[in-house]
Amino acid sequence: MNNPGRYLVSLPPINGADAVSGSPYFTANPRRSLQSLGYFGDARLEAHTVHHVPLEYGYRHASVPYFSGPGGITCPGGNTGTPATRVTDWALDLRKDEASIRLTIMVKF
Repeated sequence: MNNPGRYLVSLPPINGADAVSGSPYFTANPRRSLQSLGYFGDARLEAHTVHHVPLEYGYRHASVPYFSGPGGITCPGGNTGTPATRVTDWALDLRKDEASIRLTIMVKF
């Protein structure tokens, strides 16, 4: 995906930030672009006609840090501040890459 103005990008919801309030952590400035890509694949075990066990792998990449890292995106004390202001003595943990493995059980009725 090529998003030259970041108009399709969801802002990190720090202190309830949204497209109207804006966020100091991730600008939606028209001059700032974002390119991203993703790959997904799965393998399924169908033990019975009503039981399916999919194992899924996903990988996403962005040209700028966008995906939540292990430190998360919730500031200390929770999201209780003003949406468009920066939280002092805290840094958002964003990464350019995200890989995930999911194992689910699907039962059809």
